Amino acid sequence: MRKACRCGGVQMTLAVPAPSAGTRVTCHCRDCQTAAQAFGGGVDILNPAGGTEIWQTTPDRLCFERGEELLEIRRLSPKGLYRWVARCCDTPMINTMNKVHLPFAGVVLRQSEVEGEAACLGPSRCLAFTKDAMPGAGTPAADRGFYGAAFQVLGRMAQAWLSGRARRNPLVAEDGTPIAPVSVISREARQAATPEHLH
Repeated sequence: MRKACRCGGVQMTLAVPAPSAGTRVTCHCRDCQTAAQAFGGGVDILNPAGGTEIWQTTPDRLCFERGEELLEIRRLSPKGLYRWVARCCDTPMINTMNKVHLPFAGVVLRQSEVEGEAACLGPSRCLAFTKDAMPGAGTPAADRGFYGAAFQVLGRMAQAWLSGRARRNPLVAEDGTPIAPVSVISREARQAATPEHLH
């Protein structure tokens, strides 16, 4: 599957050799909703219930074709996730842990991709943090598949370590640091981007 930021400045290919290569999840947590608003104004990221579609996989499944120098890592807090954003057009691209050597990557899918190119990734297997979902029609009643998705993440990470695939990580430079600069947004910016129903 091919994936690009909104303007096409950053382009990458996702290797999906089998369904087990990743798990599609829908996260409604406060931080994902805030990040969607802070980075790109929420355009084409959140579904009507405030969910972000994420394909959880391992970094070796990612291959940049162009524009990796346009990536920035923006954190919502000093301890927050690494949220990789294409600065050319403010498009959320990938979420990782701050220990970037760990074989985990959550590819952020835009709604237009879910309806088109990302169909090969299958349906969402997990609804998470639904207590933070946007109130209204279509809001999920409860979480679903959370523990199953977490178990699959751990299993893929273990397989990546055992197979040696964990060493193939395009997000990590030779010195072990992330390939993109890291910054933390201000508390004021984070509060301004937090959806009203979460205040």
